[in-house]
Amino acid sequence: MSEQSARRRLILLAPIGPAPGGNGLAMRCELFRRAAARDFEVQTVVVPVAGPAGASGAVEVANDGERSREGLRSLLAAPQWRERLARAGSLPQAARAASPGLAGTVVQALGARRFDALHVMRAYLAPLGVALADHLGVEARTLDLDDDDVAVLGAHRNRAEAAAYERLIDVFGGLYDGQCAASALDASAIAARHELAVEHVPNAVALPAGTPSPAPRAAELRLLFVGNLTYPPNVEAARLLVGDVLPRLRAMLGERPLRVTLAGSAHPDVERLASPNVRVLGFVDDLDPLYADADVVLVPLQSGGGTRIKLLEAFAQGVPVVATPAAAQGLAVEDRRHLLLAADPQGLATAVAALAADPGLARLLVEQSGRLVRERYSHDAVIPLVRAFLSGATRAPRSPQPSVSS
Repeated sequence: MSEQSARRRLILLAPIGPAPGGNGLAMRCELFRRAAARDFEVQTVVVPVAGPAGASGAVEVANDGERSREGLRSLLAAPQWRERLARAGSLPQAARAASPGLAGTVVQALGARRFDALHVMRAYLAPLGVALADHLGVEARTLDLDDDDVAVLGAHRNRAEAAAYERLIDVFGGLYDGQCAASALDASAIAARHELAVEHVPNAVALPAGTPSPAPRAAELRLLFVGNLTYPPNVEAARLLVGDVLPRLRAMLGERPLRVTLAGSAHPDVERLASPNVRVLGFVDDLDPLYADADVVLVPLQSGGGTRIKLLEAFAQGVPVVATPAAAQGLAVEDRRHLLLAADPQGLATAVAALAADPGLARLLVEQSGRLVRERYSHDAVIPLVRAFLSGATRAPRSPQPSVSS
């Protein structure tokens, strides 16, 4: 890194501390942090909407109601902010938890430092990011939308929140020099809906050291589902797994015992799924032992946005995967080459039983999926794409915005 580039500073504004494993959003934040660190001195700022700061050196700014209200009153003194917030209307719940009124608090926490660029993770931090850039005079701004929140919430009939995200992106999305999403399909849909040039920057995982060894065959068949189990699509998938797939699979396996592990911060509805054969572990800091002890990773998602880091992580860990087409959407995978795909509970159970009966098929999937993740979804493969996005976006003109009164 040159002396000149070392003096350039970037703020990474995130809702959770970057981390190499565990939470999928934390892993995406870590991907962008590592990529940005090639060209900038990076200061991570976490407003803990999705999880704690965690990372060493991160500045954590919790939502302080009084400071947030004071900050909003200050913003509303500016005509452009009055118009922005009037057009946005009621913000999504997560954007209210990370209110743009917190910008002054963030500036105070950062101290008297100059920053050259700002990168924001997730749409719900976009208003706060704009306010922070305004406070600091940061001209180079980029936004990772990650998922298509409007589509995800609409699929779960949360129309009020979906409409709130749609208004938020209409108002604040074009105030960034570049926008990206984890899935090419999501990037295209968001671009068409909001008339933005949204780029595709895929998810990626850090590869484990060495070659993962398959789990030794055990008397019981061990299934693993990893995810944020408070996220509605994952809650729905956990219920489907335990309530619909598991009974069918038991019937197919005969006397062979079966164990399911659900790992990730859990909604009460998921916690109630626990039984002698179903472990609900909650948040797990180190997932490596769980992958090492799993025969199959099962991902029965019926809906959701983005691309599934949980699939990529399983590929990297050398565990065969059974998933629905919705779970694999946005990834360059082929059925029976990289994983087994099935759309309904009967098909999912049949696919798991097939892997249990055919170790050769399991080895083939592990070999091909491992090659895929190394070549297309590893940090080495994707970090250059993130760097190109950050560099190219800050040189491009912003999308035109409706004029604001002065």
